[in-house]
Amino acid sequence: MSKILKWGLLSVLAVGLIIKLSLWWSVRSIMEDAISKLSPVMDITYGGITSSFDGRVGLENLQLRVPAMGDSMQVQQAELKFKSLGELLSFKERLAEGKFPEQMSVSLKGVALEVHGPFMQQLYDTPAERSVFTSMSEVACGEVRNIGTNELLEMGYRTLETDAEFSYLFQPGAQTLSLNLTSDTRDMGEVRLSLSLSNMSEKPGDLRVNPPHLSSVILELNDNQYQRKLQQFCAGKLGQSADAYLQTATQQFDSVLRSQRIALGKPMLDAYGRYLKDPQSLRVELTPSEGMAWDGLQFFDAKDVVAMLKPAVLVNQELVQPVEFAWVDPAARNEPAALEKITAAQENEVSARAVQQYEFVNVADLPSYAGKRLQFITFDGAYYQGVLHKVENGKAYLSVQFGSGSAEMFLRLEKIDKVRVRF
Repeated sequence: MSKILKWGLLSVLAVGLIIKLSLWWSVRSIMEDAISKLSPVMDITYGGITSSFDGRVGLENLQLRVPAMGDSMQVQQAELKFKSLGELLSFKERLAEGKFPEQMSVSLKGVALEVHGPFMQQLYDTPAERSVFTSMSEVACGEVRNIGTNELLEMGYRTLETDAEFSYLFQPGAQTLSLNLTSDTRDMGEVRLSLSLSNMSEKPGDLRVNPPHLSSVILELNDNQYQRKLQQFCAGKLGQSADAYLQTATQQFDSVLRSQRIALGKPMLDAYGRYLKDPQSLRVELTPSEGMAWDGLQFFDAKDVVAMLKPAVLVNQELVQPVEFAWVDPAARNEPAALEKITAAQENEVSARAVQQYEFVNVADLPSYAGKRLQFITFDGAYYQGVLHKVENGKAYLSVQFGSGSAEMFLRLEKIDKVRVRF
């Protein structure tokens, strides 16, 4: 009996050693292949290979150097993590079958970049095109509109060190995919981004024919030390007190959004001002309606956009209500008072004007509205707006604008809940 136990134990140790050697050899061969292919443009070195029976493999002291740019990036530890050893071992097989692995995460610890280096200059010194998504990055800071590497150096940043992790979980039966990205930069703050996709095929080739639906988006900014340093730095540049610059920064944010035709309601602007004063936590959640066209939101009324996106905003763990905005002319003067809460009498007046502009029509009467621009609301909460061409075989055919172009589509009449026509 003791011999059986002894040989059994030795067998387990032998299998474990074989698996460890196999993982080590696989990672080494992959890295040697990558080093060979990237050698004309990049030098890659690493200190060691790590592996674990719980489904992890990694590299230690990874360094990527680009001679042409004269810059490099260091990573203390880069790790590929699966939920089990079996998932790790089947990783290559699923890729060979043209399928996504069901779960995977990539962890990078101790990513270091020199602020004065060419990599950071590429990231910071070339501002992105102005849009809604860049509104928080534009600043009132003397002659500077966007913070670059020179300003970061003046603010005391020398080397940026970041821990980052990207992970996803794919559930084939439910056809859902959850993506999570976390980035924690020392002396700056933490950023978390979560995306959930439904109607997700396990084969990448099917995504073009049957694209997934974005069911939720969550963005979090936590312990924003960078925002605190930025306000102190820019207030000094403008010769303003902290309280005066707080108002300047809020007005700058409002001005940038208005340049993109968006004017936030007063509760939203006040909440953003509270965040700037104490930037502990900012959380924005969106749960878009199924079938919503992202490129066509500018053609809908502001309240309908809010209804489609279903946003929730929390500032320092406090819910902001109501979440509202208005479409404005970018060339118009900034009149904050126009966004303040209106009185009951004014509300009745606005409602009366809305009745004159829009009218609900019966779905059965749609053929008589051919050639008119209509708004369609389906029973599942999706919104569409376009020019009706014809009604035929139980379908309404319309032309919908997407950005600078247009697309033809149809809606089944039995799925249409309401139709509005603008006069």
